[in-house]
Amino acid sequence: MGLEYKKQKGWQALMIYAPVMITTCNRYEHLKRCIESLRKNVYADQTEVYISVDYPPSEKYIEGWEKVCKMLNSPLEGFLKTHIFFQEVNLGAEKNYDYLEKLIFKEYDRLIFTEDDNEFSANFLIYMNKGLELYENHPKIYGVCGYADDYGFVSGEDNVIPLTNFCAWGMGIWRKKEQLIQEQMTIQNWICAAQNTRLMSSIYHARPRLFSRMMGEIISSPDQCTLLNTDVNRGIFLAINGLCTINPVKTKVRNWGWDGSGQNIVGNLEDYRKHSSLQLDMDIDFEYRLSQVEQNLFNDRLLDDNYEWNRERAKWYNDPLLYIIYRMLGRERFLKLTHRR
Repeated sequence: MGLEYKKQKGWQALMIYAPVMITTCNRYEHLKRCIESLRKNVYADQTEVYISVDYPPSEKYIEGWEKVCKMLNSPLEGFLKTHIFFQEVNLGAEKNYDYLEKLIFKEYDRLIFTEDDNEFSANFLIYMNKGLELYENHPKIYGVCGYADDYGFVSGEDNVIPLTNFCAWGMGIWRKKEQLIQEQMTIQNWICAAQNTRLMSSIYHARPRLFSRMMGEIISSPDQCTLLNTDVNRGIFLAINGLCTINPVKTKVRNWGWDGSGQNIVGNLEDYRKHSSLQLDMDIDFEYRLSQVEQNLFNDRLLDDNYEWNRERAKWYNDPLLYIIYRMLGRERFLKLTHRR
């Protein structure tokens, strides 16, 4: 099965070392930084690394892609084993992710995912592997995320917090729970969930951004649409199902993708400086402190309150009156009256 086990001082359970999955294409400097930071982790020599290099979609990506290929054609020292896959056609970010995830889940029941633009603390792999062990069978926890920012979260003596949020800047997931995404990330499931007024009210009061994005998809997407597997859509999935992710109080991840080199983030100097200067956790080890797993409305609302751009993007369908009208008319009549059908 490719699983390695090891007893660790102060850790009673047998440790399973999850493989690290990295998707990349042409961002040579980012990928180099990402790999170097992982190599410095205590568990690096017990960890298998899987990397899929997407084929460049156009001429402007060729130079960086060639550098990436040259680097990965040389042995990557410091890890238990590395598996490198060079795509012969352009898959795009989502299909490249799907390709590697399916391949890894044939051998493992868990994985740690990152894009190439993340830099990690030296205790990132310890944090991830312990979290994947601790919360594998917890019914409310869907995954373990490595990123944190100073939003003023209430954590008390805990060093991790549960959030109705999914940040893929270094995330740990389990195969059995990830399968739920494949089953439920459809517009029909969201239409069904939107019939529950109490549920939609709770989402609106806890995470107005998720409420508005959900309504936006329901109103604008085709009936048989399979929804994109994005961070925001994963967050909506969590909100609908009463799930959460575990997040550190002190970040294990620094994201360098705010330079505009990726497809999801529009780069600007202010955000780039903020994220690239974020202080990583300097500790080598990590022991979890979490008093109880329950939703904290204050912490969840801070996720929306701290990002102006989140609120701007959430204005599409953020008026609860729209939802009331939608429920009174029904989807078919609503779409006809708004000329969407």
